[in-house]
Amino acid sequence: MARILTMGEIMMRLTPPSHQRLVQTNDFHAYFGGAEANVAMNMSQFGHDASFLTALPANAMGEAAKRRLRAAGVETNAIMNQGRRLGLYYFEEGYSVKPAEVIYDRADSSVWELMDAVLDWDQLLAGVEVFHVSGITPALGPEMHSLTMTALKEAASRGVHVSFDCNYRAKLWSPVEAKASFEEILPYVDVCFIGHKDFVYLLGVDGDEAFSPEQLERFYEQAARVYQISAMASTHRTAASASSNTLTGYYYDGSRLHASSTVSFDLLERVGGGDSFASGILHGMQQDWDPQAIVDFATGSSVLKQMVYGDSNQFDEAYVLQFVENQGNDVKR
Repeated sequence: MARILTMGEIMMRLTPPSHQRLVQTNDFHAYFGGAEANVAMNMSQFGHDASFLTALPANAMGEAAKRRLRAAGVETNAIMNQGRRLGLYYFEEGYSVKPAEVIYDRADSSVWELMDAVLDWDQLLAGVEVFHVSGITPALGPEMHSLTMTALKEAASRGVHVSFDCNYRAKLWSPVEAKASFEEILPYVDVCFIGHKDFVYLLGVDGDEAFSPEQLERFYEQAARVYQISAMASTHRTAASASSNTLTGYYYDGSRLHASSTVSFDLLERVGGGDSFASGILHGMQQDWDPQAIVDFATGSSVLKQMVYGDSNQFDEAYVLQFVENQGNDVKR
């Protein structure tokens, strides 16, 4: 199993129960999550040695977030106890044709303390095989982009494999800002989670707006040439409603595109589904599985996550493999 380090922000998510709206509820379900924290928890669930680099306030909220990470098996030695507050986000569930809604409350959260911290990269990256970060972290501002670039360069200079998930969030920055950031980041990336829309709408690559596997493969071939990225992956989703979806996973291994079977399912919530897919790809690559097994596992991991509450996956490798093998069976006895 690999040693993996992720860097980003963990937040508390507050969700009204029973598909209530934020304006009507008096109660919230509380969860902890964030793209890179989710990947750390997922990779630990799959048996890897995962740690998380962030900053948390030295109060009960920061301790609660740490305890959630520890409960998932994530090492917290790289977490700084600094800053004034834990970031929050509010999540209003979708239902039928009503989409889900997210409201962020993360300004001046503790993660910003990382910008001014003196980080010992020799210690942080000692023995690390994979460093993972997402586009959410540089989207928080120019200083966080600068920190992300420093981390990527430090990892690359030590031969650490760099994993990057574009994870574009329109509420955090514009396509123009994201494009400039991604074009600086991608030359340092070994494994990239980037989809059809990222190429067309963010990177400005010429192509049809309509998705097709053939075009996705052409995009991946071009990115591999331009940025020397060794592997890329993404999912394609169709939604009959907010709770009835189909999902297909795609994995480019540097020579050709591999597709999973298309899974139709009813979901509880989409939060963390992309992080579970990314974790499945990284896990399969570290296990040196064949490409088809990697993309099938990653897609199964993503689908399972979307059928439980919370931001991170709750299933180990054996459960995901059994799910992939036995989809459509009735009761597990």
